[in-house]
Amino acid sequence: MDINKQSGEQIVALMAQRRSHPRLEDPAPSDELMHSIFTASLRAPDHMHLRPWRFLTIAGTDREFLGDLFAKDFKSNNPNADAISLESAAKKALRAPLIVVGIASYKDHDRVPKIEQSIAAAGVLHNMGMAVYASGFGSVWRTGPYASSAIVKQGLGLTEGEEIVGYLYVGTPSKADRPLKPISSEDFFSAWPGIK
Repeated sequence: MDINKQSGEQIVALMAQRRSHPRLEDPAPSDELMHSIFTASLRAPDHMHLRPWRFLTIAGTDREFLGDLFAKDFKSNNPNADAISLESAAKKALRAPLIVVGIASYKDHDRVPKIEQSIAAAGVLHNMGMAVYASGFGSVWRTGPYASSAIVKQGLGLTEGEEIVGYLYVGTPSKADRPLKPISSEDFFSAWPGIK
């Protein structure tokens, strides 16, 4: 293992600075960089090595097809939606130059429940976000109704045994230094059983 104390400290410092960037623009990371990020991200914890995941990348004008699915889903839930609302739904697919759709692709296994497989797929997507940030770009993980939409899932080619765990929007942050909200580990971590 090549990680030493100094590089470990750098990784921890980077993790402490990670933030979501909801406003993203061109350029996205290069194809070569994203290939490296994808490969490294697959090292997420994965009980029994099921690889219960797959990912779709959507960029350029292909995002318009995703936008069409968003608008179609919005229309199905809002039959009286006007053209402006439908256009707004479609434009949600244009909020970043690259979108990675994280899909939990469940495998039948008596020792690995679906929730664990979903978490494994989410772990890969999280790794991508961290690596994108470490490479000087930004990302934001989105879910919402389009992650559970039957219309969107069918349009993206998901099978019955698959679910969308999230959309990772990737690009260059419009605002380079979005402020961090303070967070304290003491609010979430405690020793158990705590008997002294």
